Amino acid sequence: MATNTDKNSLIQLAIGPLVALVIFTLSFTKALERAELLSYDWRLNVRNNLFGKPAMDPRLGTIDIDDKSIEAEGRYQDWTRDKYTDVVSILSRFEASALAFDVYFTEPSARVISEDQVVTWSSIDSTSLSNLFRQEDHDRSFQRSIDRAQNVYLAQFTVMGEGDVLERTEDKDAALAWLRDNSPRLSVEPEVSTLSRIEDFTPPFHTLRDAARGFAFAQSIADVDGARRRYPLVYQYEDVPFPSLALLVACDYLDVPMANVVITPGLRVHIPNAAVNKHGERRDINIPIDDKGTMIVNWSGKWDETFVHFPHIGLRWAARQLLLERVKELFSTGVRSPKLITDRLTSEGYEDADDNSSALSNFGRSYGIEMAIKRGASDASEFWRSRGLQNPGDAQINMFEQIALNNKVAGILETEVSTSSRDLQSALADADSAQVAESETYVRSLLVDGRVPASARPLYYYPFSVFQGHVLTKEDVEGKILFYGLTATGTEDLNVTPFQGDYPMVGIYPNVMNTILLGQFIERIPPWIDALLTFAFGVLLSLVIPRLRVLLGAGFVFLVVLLYATVTFIALSHAGWWLDAIGPLMTLIVGYLAITIYGYVIKEREKEFVQGAFGHYLSPAVVDEIMNNPDMINQLGGEERVMTSFFSDVASFSTISECLTPVELVNFINDYLSEMCMIVEHYGGTIDKFEGDAILAFFGAPAVLEDHAMRGCLSCIDQQRKMIELREQWASDKSLPPALYTLWDNWAAQGRLFTHVRMGLTAGPMVVGNMGSRTRTDYTMMGDTVNLAARFESGQKIYGTGIMVNDAIYEAVKDTVEARKLDLIQVVGKEEPVAAYEIMERKGELDSNKANVLELYNQGLAAYERFEFVEAKKLFDRALKIDPGDGPSALYADRCFDFAVNPPDDLIFRAESK
Repeated sequence: MATNTDKNSLIQLAIGPLVALVIFTLSFTKALERAELLSYDWRLNVRNNLFGKPAMDPRLGTIDIDDKSIEAEGRYQDWTRDKYTDVVSILSRFEASALAFDVYFTEPSARVISEDQVVTWSSIDSTSLSNLFRQEDHDRSFQRSIDRAQNVYLAQFTVMGEGDVLERTEDKDAALAWLRDNSPRLSVEPEVSTLSRIEDFTPPFHTLRDAARGFAFAQSIADVDGARRRYPLVYQYEDVPFPSLALLVACDYLDVPMANVVITPGLRVHIPNAAVNKHGERRDINIPIDDKGTMIVNWSGKWDETFVHFPHIGLRWAARQLLLERVKELFSTGVRSPKLITDRLTSEGYEDADDNSSALSNFGRSYGIEMAIKRGASDASEFWRSRGLQNPGDAQINMFEQIALNNKVAGILETEVSTSSRDLQSALADADSAQVAESETYVRSLLVDGRVPASARPLYYYPFSVFQGHVLTKEDVEGKILFYGLTATGTEDLNVTPFQGDYPMVGIYPNVMNTILLGQFIERIPPWIDALLTFAFGVLLSLVIPRLRVLLGAGFVFLVVLLYATVTFIALSHAGWWLDAIGPLMTLIVGYLAITIYGYVIKEREKEFVQGAFGHYLSPAVVDEIMNNPDMINQLGGEERVMTSFFSDVASFSTISECLTPVELVNFINDYLSEMCMIVEHYGGTIDKFEGDAILAFFGAPAVLEDHAMRGCLSCIDQQRKMIELREQWASDKSLPPALYTLWDNWAAQGRLFTHVRMGLTAGPMVVGNMGSRTRTDYTMMGDTVNLAARFESGQKIYGTGIMVNDAIYEAVKDTVEARKLDLIQVVGKEEPVAAYEIMERKGELDSNKANVLELYNQGLAAYERFEFVEAKKLFDRALKIDPGDGPSALYADRCFDFAVNPPDDLIFRAESK
């Protein structure tokens, strides 16, 4: 047993580390990695919910090619590059710090002439075509705007892994030469570098590339579940590390030449002597990366809740509005000639002839409208008919109505500049409330000392010029670092992030830049630390759990799980350490279950062993109770219960034992006791002890049995039946020692029954529990009810019966069994007599002779109790004629003979011995 215990202990010690080993191995599978990634996302979301979003640099933002932009400009794939020119120009004029395109310009754009541009020509000549092509050279306009801005970065396309490698061209070689001079340095030899490799790349179109401040790759990577949590800072092409767009912009902003940046795969990107603020402070920045060159992005939150977002169409119309406002200013200063205005605009950098022409045209129309309104014109259609346009379109009507509304708003605000928006809406109740609000925003932005200056008239603005509740100004854009990309619904640039399922990927750049500029890095612990933690938890479980009960063990594991989950959360939210959660937590939970289940199996085996071993010495019911409540072994004393006590004994067993050798006696008594005890235990009885051939048992403990009397009674009946079967078996198979058969024949000649068993059964209050000393106890019963059962067993000698019970038993079973009253007995040591009854058989199962005897006996007993002894004797004699061996009838026949001559004072039988 000790050897098995040692073996089980060693196995329990090994379970925790083995579970840890299995789970750590599985942590490299996609399934567990996905689970870990989800737990990481959950921690980020809880971080934002509990502590708010991380700090965000207010300079970072995006320019969005959103749904409204596509609705206004048309299908994105059909856009010409003049649409970007306006945006670059206005950002340059408003002094944005940087503009990076997450849009590829790898080829020259096609120069397309529409039918509308030539249908009105009266003749086609070379000069007209040359002018038209010059106007349509959007690449050149875009290139000039980039060159003037000096803050534009372009994206190059890269091919990862195996792909179609394009032929090396002179243009690609030139781009590679620039990249080689403007790439970070590797701290290891290129041949042994573990950075992700690209097979090919396509740089931006050379004219745009030469004008830009720089170019870099603009791609992100997905984790195994498809979500974007990491960003590649650098790829490797041949021996050249290619920087990412975000790294290029960050280093430029931090005033660090890219050639000074050092890449150590699996460790960091080192940016030395970075200008971290405007006060001239400089320090090194180390960005943690994995061996592939990717960093973990510290995502700030959902798209709409983080950074600033400028819609493309808003900026484009703002650029046109800026041009229109400049035309107004020139006109107000006396420059009235369209040619002079155009020349001035061109000299100031407004080089797009179409835009200039459109601005002059809109100025002329709006100026005429405002003058007409001042003269009292109020109907848009009449105004345009007066100008020769019989069927004005919606654009013309809207222009008139907007200028009319703007002048009304200006008139109210110039009269009382403190007029509230609410009062303004009331005063202009006939107008659309949204238009009134937009007009108010526009007019208030023009007021100088409570008046609209002449340089701001006419009061007309382009649609979409109002941005986020105010007119877009230089203050909104100045110093901003902006990334330009697709955000429209249904585009391919929407992906899953820890905070959102459809996050526009242009937003990854401000998140990366924010992580770098504010130093809010997240670093995942190395696998060896994860392994150490996982194995530490496995060992902890093996050392602690086997020593604790199940509930205490569960509580311990719950506390450790809670503590570790809290540590992983705090480490991520406050220190930027990504501790793996799933592996260690699974080790705790699975390890606990494995150790507990194994311990349960061991205990069940031990329980079976104890029950099997001690079941030979104690009642199985007591053994079960000890197994369920081991402390009861050390609890002396008992409790009072109403139960049933059972005593049985084989008549004249001493004589039987004298006929047998010791071995034969042991075999005989063991066979007998086995059969009887099996029946007692079948009915839920608890064997108290054996005294030779005597059996002492009780019903109702340790398990409480409400029907203990019935169980005890049926047990006695079945034991008597079994004795009949045994006698028949012994008679037929002659399996007993020969000496017993001789004794059997002698007793049969005397009218005595071989192995007649007397059983005493009483129900009532008694004490049951551990009795004995503090070193040795016996789970037994005590009390008057117990003593009475013993008296009933031995007292049956004079009655010749097999089962004697008290009135408590009789009342409980009288409807279920055949029984008769035997006597009113005063046992030795007791003053009060008790009624004794004989249990004969189950109800309805007496043979006809015994049934007749029972009927005559009951009649005789009734006459006896009336002191009619002569009549009673006749009835008892009649019963004896049917069954001469009926002991109670014979006893009462003799009594009636005596009492008829010497009547007694009472009918109580007073026993003279125990």
